Amino acid sequence: MAQQKEIYDYLRSVDCCRVCCLRFLKGTKEEFVDIDAALQKVGSGKKPLDQENGEHKAKKLKENVCIACLGLFDLDRIATLACEVKEHAAYQQYRCEAGFLTSISLPIVLHLRQLALWFDVVDRFPQTFFPGTPPDIAVKDALKMIIIHQLERTLEKPFSVDGVMVNVPYTYANEEEELRTLEQVSPGVFANRKANKHTKKEFISRNAFEKHFTPSMINGDRFRKHYAVPPVSSEEVGLVRGELSFTGPTIFLAGRYNKFSRELSQTPWMIDGKRKMAGSVQETIGASIAPHFGVSDEQLIFSSSGREDVDVRCLGEGRPFVLEIVDAKTDQLPEDVAIRMEQEVGTSQTVAIRDIQLVKREDLVHIRHGEEDKRKFYRALCVTAEPVTEEMVRKLRIDEPFVMQQVTPLRVLHRRTLLARPRTVYSVKAFACRDNPHAMVVDIVSQAGTYIKELVHSDFGRTGPSFRSIIGAEIDIHALDVMAIDLDWPKKLRR
Repeated sequence: MAQQKEIYDYLRSVDCCRVCCLRFLKGTKEEFVDIDAALQKVGSGKKPLDQENGEHKAKKLKENVCIACLGLFDLDRIATLACEVKEHAAYQQYRCEAGFLTSISLPIVLHLRQLALWFDVVDRFPQTFFPGTPPDIAVKDALKMIIIHQLERTLEKPFSVDGVMVNVPYTYANEEEELRTLEQVSPGVFANRKANKHTKKEFISRNAFEKHFTPSMINGDRFRKHYAVPPVSSEEVGLVRGELSFTGPTIFLAGRYNKFSRELSQTPWMIDGKRKMAGSVQETIGASIAPHFGVSDEQLIFSSSGREDVDVRCLGEGRPFVLEIVDAKTDQLPEDVAIRMEQEVGTSQTVAIRDIQLVKREDLVHIRHGEEDKRKFYRALCVTAEPVTEEMVRKLRIDEPFVMQQVTPLRVLHRRTLLARPRTVYSVKAFACRDNPHAMVVDIVSQAGTYIKELVHSDFGRTGPSFRSIIGAEIDIHALDVMAIDLDWPKKLRR
């Protein structure tokens, strides 16, 4: 306890603020919430300004800015931050039950000042501080402990990684001037950074500072020659807090969609910057969902379990999809709102959605991984050059799985790598059409990623075996429907 008191008194004597003293005393989260009580334990409770750092000191009208945090821990200013957040018009547009989190941007010069104090306290208190171990609780960690506690009380909401992000930026006018001294301390570090074309344009990054500038990595005498140990400050120049900003949570809405049109792409179809079709499944769905979350439909990120061609319908239970919604203004989806969204999409007559619900990021593994292990169920209307015979139908009734090789189809070669891909067909079942002697309906169960049209007509022999090679006659596909997708996700709600 006596050693802690000695450390506290010394740090105060060189113009460290009380919070930074507590950082060097390695205060706990609870102690940063009640700083006065924490410092009283070491006999260093708050005193009147004219008594602090010794009764013999003349009373100051204004203290210098803290040499360690440059005024960051001005508790009066921090106290107003929570109220400012609550009353901020930009914050009030969010309706998120999860709570909030913070993103605090601090200048790198604070690391330089920590380094100078690190050298100082290692020399003065060698039994407590060591060159290889940071001497304090990190500035940002301490600030978050204080700010989060105040925000929780003021906003009456918990800290949560799924909440609204409160962005708090700080700058320091003299940062570049102070950091330039590092070139004299370790010139090799900056020569390597200038030679590396991948290095950012900033003078030095936070990671580079932490890697190259510690008491065990640099020459202490050279550092002292170019930078004050302990660091110094004045009452005029300190950190300046920038404008508060807010970012809503990224949430994920999952569901299933049906596509009933043979003239609708899944996502906006653009070639050379020009639209090929008026709409898309993505835009039809997004137009009904985006307004509730306070975003434009262009901000939605659409993904699904595979995709169908423009002229292919998706029937049955539908295709699982996910919308990633960045900066959502709400994280809630009431049941009545979900029902209204489903009904509104249904009025398009081209797309329907069902089972829409909010899911967690980790649930996306269902849709993003193991795609080739899934099975897809198709129904194809095929036409033949010759009249359909019983022998053709018999040959296209295959119960045993078989593997075919598909070279990238000609129709997608402009956007797919030229490869030969093995694909498994699990079953084929053909039925002749009574009213058309040149047509048959074929039900196909295949591995996801199979090009069904090429499976039918062989793509000039690039797919084999194909229906054409199996029946020994010309055959093509007239219409194709996706009937089912072997993915029991998201949860079926049966509204």
